[in-house]
Amino acid sequence: MRSSVLKGIILASSIIIATLFVVQMIWLMKQYNFEQKTFTNNIVKSIREVYIDILLTEDKKTRLGENIERIDDNNFIFRVDLPINKDSLINSLVSELENFNVFTDCKVAFFDCKKKVYLYEVYIPTAASIHPTRSDIDFQILERSFSYIHLFFPHRSRYILQGMWLWISLSLLLLLALMALSISMFYLYKQKFLNEIQNDFINNVTHEFQTPLTTLQLGLDALGNPSNYNNPDKTTKYISVMRTQTDYLRHHLENLMLVIQADAHILNFKKEKVIINNLIRDSANQLSMVANQKNTIFEFQLDQLDTPIFADRNNIFLVIVNLVSNAIKYSKEPHIIITTFAEGGNYIISIKDNGIGIEPKFRKNLFRKFYRVPSGNLHDTKGLGLGLYFVKKIIEMHNGEIEVKSELNKGSEFKLILPIN
Repeated sequence: MRSSVLKGIILASSIIIATLFVVQMIWLMKQYNFEQKTFTNNIVKSIREVYIDILLTEDKKTRLGENIERIDDNNFIFRVDLPINKDSLINSLVSELENFNVFTDCKVAFFDCKKKVYLYEVYIPTAASIHPTRSDIDFQILERSFSYIHLFFPHRSRYILQGMWLWISLSLLLLLALMALSISMFYLYKQKFLNEIQNDFINNVTHEFQTPLTTLQLGLDALGNPSNYNNPDKTTKYISVMRTQTDYLRHHLENLMLVIQADAHILNFKKEKVIINNLIRDSANQLSMVANQKNTIFEFQLDQLDTPIFADRNNIFLVIVNLVSNAIKYSKEPHIIITTFAEGGNYIISIKDNGIGIEPKFRKNLFRKFYRVPSGNLHDTKGLGLGLYFVKKIIEMHNGEIEVKSELNKGSEFKLILPIN
């Protein structure tokens, strides 16, 4: 299974997991709202029973529900027209609240509408209450034309949540399980992705090293053939071919070592005053043999002031060589325009070609280690996919930036932006 397929499966699974989590949260909220309504209904039922236990009003025509008023989720009042005994009221309240399974602390107060004051307040803890007696709770006076009993439930929300602890615990366990599954799937994808990179790298190395090694073997066999002992032209030709293949192998091995050193932050890095124009000319000279084989045209639009910058000479040189080499490699008839100029506090290096270009969907991966833009045959262009990765590493070590513009079948432009100082 390719990582792209696995990525799609993980994405679909993540959506399902997120949906399950949202559904679970919605269900919990609905359950909480249901418990709130149940709590309110039980309070109202308890108060109605208190009216039956104790004669609180002589108005037989008024329905009991009309004598009960819910101020908010925690506060209720109910009408009282007749004198009542405090102890009888408290005992009846405690009994009826327990009968309707309301096991949370309650503060009770009696408001006298004639005197406009609360005549008394009583805090009623439950048998298993873990909360301190809240005698410091002050009741707000509610202006009514009648006397009333005020009930306040200070721990109502906590009480409801405690009643839902099983569902909340199961929801948390489900959430943890979903998170663990998500993390496992992420690491599975990451491991799969790394395995594919490793396999592609091994395939690339095998392919890239097989040809030069075969050439070296054939060259050695030819040199060892007695018939070529007295043929200096053939000997020179074989030695030249073998030297070219040896340089090719050395180049790849050096790139590997540079990448390893850059990843380990042990790359030899020394800033000094550098004339970028000189490095560009040197890189063109170094690549002249490859450039001449493809009839490459170089067009230089270089900074006339030869503005120096502080940078690591060797590594910036390798960056330029990599980019120019790619411009030659990916162009049929290379026409490469190299531009340099100072702008503000930065120095700009632009390397533009007329090559095959890069599709937008591949650009985000250009600087990834071992990545090579697919073009049908995995090995139709030589390389290990390390050049641009190394380029980005070096530019970042200089606190610079790299920009890419490309159009399919029309060419690419790599722009390096380096601080002058």
